[in-house]
Amino acid sequence: MVKPVQKTPTRPPTGSLRRALVTELREQMASNALPAGSALPSVRALARDRGISAFTAAEVYNVLTAAGLIEARRGTGYFVAGASARLPASPLPSATGDALWERRLEAKTQPILVDAGGGWLPAAWQYSEGIRAGLRSLARHTLPMEGYGSPLGYEGLRVHFQHQLASRGLALNPEQVLLTQGASQALDLVVRCCLSPGDRVAVEDPGYPPTLELLRNRGVRLIPIPRLAQGPDVELLAKALKRRPIRAFFTNSTLQNPTGTTTELPVARHLLDLAERYDMLLVEDDIFCELAPTPNLSLATLDQCRRVIYISSVSKTISPSLRVGYLAAPIHLVPQLARLKALSALASSELSERLVLDVLTQPHYRRHLEALRKRLGATQARVQQTLIERGVELAYRPASGMFLWGRLRSQQAVSKVWRSAVAAGVLLAPGELFRPEGRVSPYWRFNVAHCDGDALSRFLEQLT
Repeated sequence: MVKPVQKTPTRPPTGSLRRALVTELREQMASNALPAGSALPSVRALARDRGISAFTAAEVYNVLTAAGLIEARRGTGYFVAGASARLPASPLPSATGDALWERRLEAKTQPILVDAGGGWLPAAWQYSEGIRAGLRSLARHTLPMEGYGSPLGYEGLRVHFQHQLASRGLALNPEQVLLTQGASQALDLVVRCCLSPGDRVAVEDPGYPPTLELLRNRGVRLIPIPRLAQGPDVELLAKALKRRPIRAFFTNSTLQNPTGTTTELPVARHLLDLAERYDMLLVEDDIFCELAPTPNLSLATLDQCRRVIYISSVSKTISPSLRVGYLAAPIHLVPQLARLKALSALASSELSERLVLDVLTQPHYRRHLEALRKRLGATQARVQQTLIERGVELAYRPASGMFLWGRLRSQQAVSKVWRSAVAAGVLLAPGELFRPEGRVSPYWRFNVAHCDGDALSRFLEQLT
C-alpha cells in the first residue's frame, strides 16, 4: 500500500479540509507520486493520519472515485486508477450548499426513498400552478429579447420587493434593492464586495454550508458563534468583539437553517447595539421569513439598512428552480455590488424576474403562502413526535419552518450511519457540514417536509 505523501502544514487551508485533501491527492496522482494501481489507506487510516473525521475521509474518496481517479474494490479497499490517474491536475467541483455534492454522487446508484436532509421543499409543495399561470401570461405579451437588462435587475420586481419590505416597516427606495440569481449570488456578492482575505468574520454554529464555503474561499478567519434557542449567542459575540475587531457577522434570522430557531427581539437589539459599538456589518439571510406563522421583526427593519444587508429569495415560497433573489443594502454599497454582479454575470435573467413578478402578484399567491405555512406547522408537529418516538433528541422544537436539528440515538460513527441510511433508501445531512470548523457532530439536519413517511421511521427504528 502506498501512503499519500504527507505535506508539512504551514497554516490551515483557506478552503475546506475535504477540498484541500482532494486537490492534494489529485496532484500526487498526476505527478506519479501515487502511481497507477497503488493501494490507498483505508478510510479509517486516512482519517487517523490526517486528523479528520472518518466521514470527511470517506467523502474525499467519494469525490476521487466519481472523477474516475481511484476505484473502490469490494472487500479490498481503494486503488489509484489506471490512465485517469495521469490526467493533469485540475480543480474538482466541491460540495456546495444543500446539494451535498459528493454524498449524492455516491448515493445516486441506490434507490432513494426519502431525502431527509435536503434543503428544498418537495415538488408537490411548490407553487407549480402559479408558475404555469405566469408562463401563460408572459406568452401573451411582447418579451424582452434585446440586451442583457440592468445589472440592478428588472425594475418592476425591484419596486415590488421595495413595497413588500415597506409593509414590514423597512423604508427603502428601489435603488437600494438589487436582484440576484437566488440568495446564493447575493451572499457571494456581499462576500466579495465587503470582505478581504484575513478579515475576522463571525458566523453561526451551526450555520448554512454555502455561506461557510464562500467565506472559506475568500480566505477570511471564521469566528464561530453558537446558535441558541433565542438566536445567536450575543454574549459570546460581545466577548469576541472586545478581544479583536470583527468585520461582519452572517446570520440566518428567521427559522434558521439548520436549527429552525428564530432570533428574538432582545437578541436582535443586542446584535444591533454590538454592530454600532464595534463598527460591524450585519448580513441577514432571511430566506425563510415568509414561512413563519407570524411576521418576525427583521434586523434590517430595526436598523433601516444602515449596518444591515438584507437577503432573501423566492426559492422556498415559489420554487428553487426559479433562481431569483434579492438584497437590500445601504445606498453607498449598491453600485459596488451591482458592478460585481455585472462583471461576473452581466445581468440576471429578466425573463425569470418578470415571471416571478407575475406569480407574486397573482390573486391566489397569498392563499398559497397561507396554506404552505399551515402545512409546515402541522408537519413539524407530526415529524417532531415521530422523531422523538424513534429516539431522536431534538435540540429545539420550532412551531413551523422546514428544519429540525436532532441527535440520533446510535453510537456508531457518522460515516457508518450515513452509509446505512443510504442502503435503506434514506439521505441524511450530517452535522459536520454545518459546522464552521467542520468538526464531527452528533447532530443531523432533518427537513420535515421530506420526513413525514415510513422510510425514515423504519431506518431510525433499526438504529443501534
